[in-house]
Amino acid sequence: MKSNIEWRFWGRTDPLWSVASWPGKAAADGAAWTDDEFLSLGKSDFDDILRQWEHYGLSKERCVEIGCGAGRMTSQLASAFGSVAALDVSAEQIDRAKRILGERASNCEFLIVDKPSIPLPDGTASAMFSCHVFQHFAEFGGVVEYLSEAHRVVRVGGTICFHVPVPGAHRNSTASKIRLATRNVALSIKRMFGGRRLMEYHRYSPTLIFKTLEQLGFDEPEMRIFNMKSNGDAHSFFFARRSQQCDA
Repeated sequence: MKSNIEWRFWGRTDPLWSVASWPGKAAADGAAWTDDEFLSLGKSDFDDILRQWEHYGLSKERCVEIGCGAGRMTSQLASAFGSVAALDVSAEQIDRAKRILGERASNCEFLIVDKPSIPLPDGTASAMFSCHVFQHFAEFGGVVEYLSEAHRVVRVGGTICFHVPVPGAHRNSTASKIRLATRNVALSIKRMFGGRRLMEYHRYSPTLIFKTLEQLGFDEPEMRIFNMKSNGDAHSFFFARRSQQCDA
């Protein structure tokens, strides 16, 4: 995908800040994330997410993580699930995750991908998870392809949990629809001329996400908007269950 180039760039230059882009935490700011701070942030966020996911329902055998980055959430998934398949487009991010997690990643399989695909056999996972990833894709088609792959890989009755920003959910995000669209177009043009320090940010309507999940064959879709203690802001997560249908 078009956005892969800069994610690989960030994997080489500032892997932790590119995953947790808090003000003042870039390497250039002189107060970059430490490994312990980075993992503590992941624990705080995942505690909030897991409570919702457990309430919705999940099986904790094997989880696929889309966009693992440097392992902020992978560490928590490794504790919650029997095994984890963690995917990313950046070899450098995965190398950093392996170094940070160490023995905590003993039940993790790290996979480098270059397109929206999950290189696992059909029905071999009980869950799929993705956090703060899909909003940075240059095209919504990439989100659809990953969700389609999740429908193939997650077994019947398994569940998926993923973050997608929706209009109005994030109280601290005040950008209007027009302003956000203009920013993303400008970044896309810069990318055409070799710009790399870029992060597109997209919001999608709940109607679009629900329609996509239904078309792919998922059942019981839910959107939950809840606070995360780490930054005091609300985040929108979608949950769905792998249906009995196998023709998506």
